[in-house]
Amino acid sequence: MRPLLLDGAMGTELLAAGLPAGALPEAWLEERPEAIAAVHAAHAAAGAEVVLTCTFSLAAPRLRAAGVAAPVAELAGRAVALARRGAPGARVAGAVGPTQREAAPAAELRARYGEAFRALAAAGAELLWAESQWNLAEARAALAAARETGLPAAVTFAFREEAEALVAGSGEPARECLLALAREGAAAVGVNCALPLAPLAPLLVDCRAEVGVPLVAKPSAGLPGRLVSPGAFAGWLVELHRAGAGWLGGCCGATPGHLAAAARRLRGEGAPA
Repeated sequence: MRPLLLDGAMGTELLAAGLPAGALPEAWLEERPEAIAAVHAAHAAAGAEVVLTCTFSLAAPRLRAAGVAAPVAELAGRAVALARRGAPGARVAGAVGPTQREAAPAAELRARYGEAFRALAAAGAELLWAESQWNLAEARAALAAARETGLPAAVTFAFREEAEALVAGSGEPARECLLALAREGAAAVGVNCALPLAPLAPLLVDCRAEVGVPLVAKPSAGLPGRLVSPGAFAGWLVELHRAGAGWLGGCCGATPGHLAAAARRLRGEGAPA
């Protein structure tokens, strides 16, 4: 099957466009919206069929701590509108990252995610996306909040590597996390932000027969100053597709050039997953 192509990195692209180090990308929803729309447009031109909104911190206390004062509904509306403007032919996923409050009660986490996901749904997102999840309990709260909107919801984890395997920050094996979220109603589950050479393909192979929903692979292109080439990145995505990933894209450092190279390699392999 031809994979569904997701977008590339937003944060590192905005840093390259002049976002100050340590500033939140959401600040540019008001200050430099054209820069955000330009990233979405570049991803769409490279072949992205799904673009994630610039709302990573929408559920997190750091949003206000960084001085982003606009209401959540206003930020969500701007983000969805910019994604549609930049990538009019793509599906818009309302994306939210971790709260960094994983020790908080489940009710607080669900309320934080609920406010963010309701705002993104009301703004017109077509699906919701909990990304870079680190803690299984928090990921479950995020998924439950997203599903309350009635929209399909994907969940991706930023696992750490331990003894040549991937595990959640909360200690659970990656396979356990992905199967748990799939059983609880996620429309797709997988991994984002994995670095090149991470043991991601074996995880996909191990999960693909049981997970029952599309597997997502949205890895990074490397670390600053140590990015893999677009060709090498594309080859890795082909490997991950063959291992079982149906939705593929890029995370930190993955430029439109990386995405375009992947699209060329992955094109023409059947219908989207």
